[in-house]
Amino acid sequence: MAKHILVLLFSFVGLLSTAQISTNSPYSSQGLGDTRFYGNAYLSALGGASVATFDSSQVNLFNPSSYSLTASQLPLFSLGVTHQEKRFQSGGSESSGRFSGITHMSLVVPFAKRLGIAFGLKPFSRTGYEVNDYTLVDGDSIFYDFKGEGAVQEFLLGFSGTIIDKRKHQLTVGINGKHYFGGISNVRRTFQNTNFGETGGQEERSMRASSFGFEAGLNYHWQPNTRNRFVIGGTFRPEQSLNFRQSTSRIYYTSFSNTSSYDTILAPNPADGGITLPENMDVGFSYVFTPDSLRRNSKLPMLMFTGQYTSTAWSNYIEVFEGNINDPSFVDASSIRLGLEYSPHRKSADRSAYVNFLDKFRYRVGAYQTSTQYRVNGTQLVDRGVTAGLGIPIVLNRAVSSVNFSFNYGSMGDADIQGVVQENYFGFNFGINIAPSYDRWFRKYKLD
Repeated sequence: MAKHILVLLFSFVGLLSTAQISTNSPYSSQGLGDTRFYGNAYLSALGGASVATFDSSQVNLFNPSSYSLTASQLPLFSLGVTHQEKRFQSGGSESSGRFSGITHMSLVVPFAKRLGIAFGLKPFSRTGYEVNDYTLVDGDSIFYDFKGEGAVQEFLLGFSGTIIDKRKHQLTVGINGKHYFGGISNVRRTFQNTNFGETGGQEERSMRASSFGFEAGLNYHWQPNTRNRFVIGGTFRPEQSLNFRQSTSRIYYTSFSNTSSYDTILAPNPADGGITLPENMDVGFSYVFTPDSLRRNSKLPMLMFTGQYTSTAWSNYIEVFEGNINDPSFVDASSIRLGLEYSPHRKSADRSAYVNFLDKFRYRVGAYQTSTQYRVNGTQLVDRGVTAGLGIPIVLNRAVSSVNFSFNYGSMGDADIQGVVQENYFGFNFGINIAPSYDRWFRKYKLD
């Protein structure tokens, strides 16, 4: 049954990813596009605090040291989708947009008690926008259209190992090898409406990625007693040069709808080059409180508080193609993320009569604030929001699968600042983690 559900969900996600644009933000026109956190439903509900957040029934691709911490000897399939609604404000005008897409697809396999391996696919950056404007010149209207689309994906091959595994202390390290692929396209048109239709020019600039990179992570668990557990986690991605191919073309046309009227000014000229991906560092903590039962037949609650700080040196981002340098003048970015999770009864497989189904749910809230890499008229744009979510465990024999939902509401930028487009947005994520049951996947047969 689990395999059939998995096939259906992967098919649905594949259709969704090809039918929708990958994001909707005018700021995705810069650099590689929108690199904001679009994590899975589990981590998004906690404000995106991911570097020190671990659960044996959940996949965490954002810290590679997590792979050996999933349920012992059980592979864990995971996938998720997101939908976001946005409203833009600038200079007294308003517009709206939306997008849907995948958050991740992954398989994590723990083995040999202390080791784990993972395969995953998730977006690294997303580009999607359409901006229209016009100006009057000698009484004639000149129109400007700007449009972009595409995404840079990352395929992950990760490995982790627990090098210290004591009763009170545990230290795990991991590494993600990444292959970046995909591409983005930016098109701008300038035209007038004449008797022949649209007359003007168009420039198209595209970039395609084909490169490798990596990041490392670790986590340390200290459990002084059965009631308290403290976790410290971190990840580090060094500055890396990624291989890209860029192509630029320009045309002039007397009628946009008639391709025979096109006059090529600059033919597509593919050029190999590189993009400097900046250094990124995450540090975080979690505190988990699991009180003992005060009396017989009482519930066992769980409370977790987690936080994270992220720093990215976006000021070092630069694009170089055949000696031509493009610097979007980004500034260094940083973020703070906080999350809280509570469960009335932490043992999902418990079938006691005094424990009902709702007691096993995981209730989550979070918040975040990010000083982004974008600066407009000397002001660095800030993205802030709140999140909430729900985790529903699904127990088949002794294996715990889960379905997760999360919701977010936030805002980036301030429309009162000249030249700033303010984004107000809300959305939801859906994710599923499937752990095969022991009986169906690990049953051994004998022939008499």
